Amino acid sequence: MWNGAPGEEFLTKGEVAQLCRVEIRTVDRWVAARKIRYYRTPGGRILFRKRAVLIDGGRVSEWLTNRRAIR
Repeated sequence: MWNGAPGEEFLTKGEVAQLCRVEIRTVDRWVAARKIRYYRTPGGRILFRKRAVLIDGGRVSEWLTNRRAIR
């Protein structure tokens, strides 16, 4: 469902990848694992609220750190 509020900033997968310093494919994995919140536009495009990425980013970074430590 598309709930874009006026003045709200949204990011593409590429922008999220740059912000989190990961590959786009990693962002795809986060989406598939529901590790990060996203919104799908009526055209099928996936966008992320910038605020949510910054909040969820801490959780995702912690998850990545723990996962790397296990390997």
